[in-house]
Order: sequence, then structure tokens, then C-alpha cells
Amino acid sequence: MAIRRKWIVFFTMLIATLALMLFSPTRVWADTDIKVRICDPDRINDEGDAQEGNTINQVLSAPTVSYGENRELGSVQITGKASIAVPLSEGQKIMVILPWGTSYMQVPDESSYRNYVEWPEQFEGKKNQICDSDGKPGIRFIAATPRSLTIELSHVDSNGEIMVINFLFNQDNYSKTRIASFVEVAEEYLEDQQGEISRREFFTHLARLTGPFSASPLKSINGNIVAADLFADINEEQADIDRILPLIEGGLVKGYAGGLLQPEKSISRAEAAHLAGMLFGVEASEPAPFKDSLPEWAQKGITKAYAASIIQGYPDGSFQASKPLSKAEAIIILQNCLERYCN
Repeated sequence: MAIRRKWIVFFTMLIATLALMLFSPTRVWADTDIKVRICDPDRINDEGDAQEGNTINQVLSAPTVSYGENRELGSVQITGKASIAVPLSEGQKIMVILPWGTSYMQVPDESSYRNYVEWPEQFEGKKNQICDSDGKPGIRFIAATPRSLTIELSHVDSNGEIMVINFLFNQDNYSKTRIASFVEVAEEYLEDQQGEISRREFFTHLARLTGPFSASPLKSINGNIVAADLFADINEEQADIDRILPLIEGGLVKGYAGGLLQPEKSISRAEAAHLAGMLFGVEASEPAPFKDSLPEWAQKGITKAYAASIIQGYPDGSFQASKPLSKAEAIIILQNCLERYCN
């Protein structure tokens, strides 16, 4: 994903509703860099093709947001097409998926999901077909993750005149979101399955994950320190390298012998997992169960990362510690670290 005005942390939100089967395939665009996907989880095919459906979607609001927590993404409304008497039936599911680089402030559950979705009794003077009845909610909670919510229509009154569902992203500490800076590159990285990520890139993304969040594991930065004074292969023109100073001050990034940081060298899976684990992992009584050996210096961090479900091995049970981390793997690690704030 191309980064717009990458020197500015502010960007406008986009909600692109990708409709599958039940929903119109028309994408709803606003002038943004964030895409929220709405689909039927039971009818997603391997190609992700959108098909003509019985509803239309529109963005109700798309505010300007910045990196950090409790960021409001606005709201999306789903309504039935005028020509369809009852667009959706009882038992049909709808899933909302936030983009990589974002997460709900709190994972929705059965007691809180009405902070994320609403079905008004009336809309523009017309009775909503989705309604509560005899203590039974019009929409039922099914499942959720830090970046998704699945609901089910549990009561539909065909005597109603219109069908309306609003997905909200505006409730403090619930449906408002955390937005990390790697949202800018997530889509691009995920498409580059074999592309390698440099130490500088990964350090920067991870350090910025520890900045604007109240539960950050790293808090302070000594303003008198610059990276160029610490490493022989860094010069003052590489000003963005100072973004990794929280990791250096925290003793997590120490460089190589001879005072070298080697910022453009590809980062290994061991280095990335160890860093993520030391920051966002949890203590474990047993080492990570990989069949191949791990470098001694990285064992603690990798074990903590594995215990926190931040990293995983390959299908054959190996970890391949010395293998360069791919860009796609980096996004998964970073997303898992971001979601640790929800826990």
C-alpha cells in the first residue's frame, strides 16, 4: 500500500466494504488509507470474489485519525435494497474485519457487543425489520478477535419496512481502535511473501508500537542520545534511525562487535522473535517446542513470544532461527504484538 504523506502521522480513514454473497459488491470509498471489510464468513471463497447481494453499504462518517489508542473510525451502515422485501434472513452471519495494523480497544464479547453494532428501532420513520422480541435480541453475538466481530441475525420481523444495521467504531475503550504505524505498509508487506525486512525497518515498526499506547512496555526516551553517537555505521543524515532509541535504551538492541548496528541487514527470525518476546511475551515454564535448536542468546525471548502466541514455527515443527524474516511474517508478529494490548 502506497504511503501518503509518510512524514505526517495523520491520515484519513477509508472504509471499503467488500461484500460477499449477501452484500452488494460495490466498494464504498472515502479519502483514506484504512480499509474495513464486511463479509459473510460462511460464504467466503478462496478468491474472495464479491457477488451481487441484497444490501447496500455506506460510510456514515470518516474522521481524520492518528496513530494511538481510542481512535474513532466512524461508522458504516448496511441497509436493504429498495426492491428486496427482506434482504437478510434469520441465522445469516455478518463479519467485520479491521485491517492489519489496527485492533479494537477491547475484544467484543456477548456482554459488550452492542458497543460495536446497533439496530435502531426505526430509520427515517420506518420500522426496522431487525428487532428484539420476547427478550431475544435482533442480533446475536457469535465470535470476536481483536480485529474482527461476527454476529448473527437472530430475529427478523418481515412486517418491518426497512432493514438497517450500523457498525460502530466510536465507543471509548470498546469499538474505538488502536492504530499502529505499520498500518501504512501492512498490505504491501503481506503481498510480498518472500521479501526480506531489514533490521532498521523491523526495529522501527516495533519501537513505534511501544510509543503512543498507555500500556507500552517502553516509556521514556533520553532526548540527549542520538543513534549516530552509538554506532559507527550510522550517520546524522539517517535521522529516522533515532526512532529505535527506545529499544536501545531498553537494552534490547545492542548492535554487533565493533559498534555496528548494520541497519540494512536482513533481520533473522530469531532476532525478531526475541525482541518481540522480550517486549510483549509472557513467562513460560517450558521452552518453545521447536524440533530444531535455537541460539542460546535468543531462547528466552523466543520462548516468551511463543507462550504469548506472538510467533509460531513451520508446519514441520521447525523454527529456522537463522532464516531471514519475511515481510509477511513481520506483519503477523507486529499485529500479534499490537493485539497484546487488548489482553
